[in-house]
Amino acid sequence: MTPPPVRPAVPDDAEELLRLRVDVLTGQPATDAWRSTFLADMRARLGTDPHLLTYVADAGDGTLAACAIGVIYRGYDGPAYPDGRWGRVHTVVTDPRHRRRGLGEAVTRALVGELQDRGCSSVELIATEEGLPLYEKLGFESAAHYLTLRHPLASTAPVRPATAGGAA
Repeated sequence: MTPPPVRPAVPDDAEELLRLRVDVLTGQPATDAWRSTFLADMRARLGTDPHLLTYVADAGDGTLAACAIGVIYRGYDGPAYPDGRWGRVHTVVTDPRHRRRGLGEAVTRALVGELQDRGCSSVELIATEEGLPLYEKLGFESAAHYLTLRHPLASTAPVRPATAGGAA
């Protein structure tokens, strides 16, 4: 089977990326402020920011059928990160009208390939149950040690580094 055509997203895709990201992926209403911020950010960065990578599949009717959005981060150089670069897949979504055609896989492959081509020695993502089989097919493995701290913190005590003679 021939892989579906994918392309890098351009600023004119911002509205459709918003639709896929909010309406299809989360199904949750987003505030006008969040929508405005997302649109402005996508329009400003797509095609100009080398750290934001976005691949899309067109539906053929002026809408997008699928997208994959990722970011390149720079940390410390080391054995696991020779150039200090790692990638994160932030969003992969396929419009329900276009599922089961390989579009999610195609945009994800394009994104991950580009992240690797740009020196990311590690690529991470948070998988939904629905997306897990695709990511495992592409070689992603579970990393049980991965934790997240979200604000506001559950406790009112601020997180501070440990000091000599005291616990953190």
